Amino acid sequence: MIPYIVMTLALLIAMASAAACFWLKHQLDGVRKRLSLQETSVLALRGALSALHSEEQQFEAYRKKVDQQLRRLAEQQEQVLMRDVDEGPYRQAMRMVRQGATRDDLVASCGLSSGEAELLLAMHRDQSVS
Repeated sequence: MIPYIVMTLALLIAMASAAACFWLKHQLDGVRKRLSLQETSVLALRGALSALHSEEQQFEAYRKKVDQQLRRLAEQQEQVLMRDVDEGPYRQAMRMVRQGATRDDLVASCGLSSGEAELLLAMHRDQSVS
């Protein structure tokens, strides 16, 4: 009778061990699936981080370009402010005409009307013909 009890116990232990192994395998499969999903998420995040880094570099280059343009504009503004205030728009316009300015240049830079700019250009043509 004792051998039957021992065998029964051994069989119960074997069945419990098999059930525990089955349960552990099921748990391990779940962990593997979650790990795979996390690895995919990490790869996606790395790609997004790489794209952000690239965009940041492009933005920095653009910012440097804008800074250079702002410095140039500030220098140009300083030159305009340092011009002779007694020069007046007509003298400035005549100087620009001699340098080859167009009617639109004169209107924009000197504040002349279109007719005034045309007159100055016509006077310059007459002087250059003589």
